[in-house]
Amino acid sequence: MQHISGSDVYVTIGTALVHVNQFTVSIEDGMTATSTHGVPNGYVGGAATASGEIRVDTENFKLIMAEAKSAGSFQRLEPFDIISLGKTVDQEFKVAAFGCKLTISSLLDANSDGGSKLEHTIPYQVTDSRFVEIDDVPYLDQDRLTELGL
Repeated sequence: MQHISGSDVYVTIGTALVHVNQFTVSIEDGMTATSTHGVPNGYVGGAATASGEIRVDTENFKLIMAEAKSAGSFQRLEPFDIISLGKTVDQEFKVAAFGCKLTISSLLDANSDGGSKLEHTIPYQVTDSRFVEIDDVPYLDQDRLTELGL
C-alpha cells in the first residue's frame, strides 16, 4: 500500500494551484470538560478557531502576490478557500479551509550558504462559517450553524 506523503499533497488557493513546501491547518475547539466537586461531569462548548501556515518558494509566492496586486495590496486580498488534496493509488485525504485571510510572517528566509530556494511563510486564519471540512465532513456542528443563522 502506498501511503500519502507531503509530496503527494497539492494545494489550491482560490483558483491557483500552488506548490507548497509546507502547509498546516490547526483547529482550536474551545470545548472544556466540566466537573462537579472535582469529579468530571460533562463538557461545555467554546469558541472554535482554525489557522495555519503556508510555506512557499518565490515562484509560488509570486502567484499569490499577483492576486494581491490585482486587489490593490496584500492587506486588501479577500479571504481565499484553501483546498489540499493528498492522493496516491491507494489513499486519498482532503482538507478544505474556508475563507482564509492571509498575512505574511516571514517575508524572506535566505540562507547565505545557498543550497536551497528562498522561502516565504504566509500564515492565515479561517474566517468563514463553513470553517474546515475533512474528507468532505464538516468539523462544526451544522445544526448549531443553522440555529445561529450562519
